Amino acid sequence: MGYRSEVAYTIRFTSDHDEKNKQSFYTFLAEAKSKAATAACFTEETGQWSEFEVDEKRLRINFYAEGVKWYESYEDVKCHEALVSLAKEWADESDNPEIGYKFVRIGEDTDDIEQKDGGDADWDWVQVERTIRRDW
Repeated sequence: MGYRSEVAYTIRFTSDHDEKNKQSFYTFLAEAKSKAATAACFTEETGQWSEFEVDEKRLRINFYAEGVKWYESYEDVKCHEALVSLAKEWADESDNPEIGYKFVRIGEDTDDIEQKDGGDADWDWVQVERTIRRDW
């Protein structure tokens, strides 16, 4: 069976009307597709447990998976982690102020929550909500 997680991330270029922003989005895509560590995100079948979307209209990349084994040794996990790391590298460069990213992983244990964000990220792009579920 294995330990399962729910994972979501988004990488966004935050000014949809800026031509430089659009150019940056396509430059980021080209770089991500050309690097061995991240190229598989764009070529592999995402499978039944996940969604991967390149939204060219809104200049963003979105990923969501539930019930997945998010082990660092898995090739697909390495690919997605590398893509988030690439977004971090871009956000840390002063030449790319328009990029933002947010990553959240929730494990089965109640205290197992991992969050990463940077650049021009907005707090509500991806967030964890706590609820009580009952069977009555």
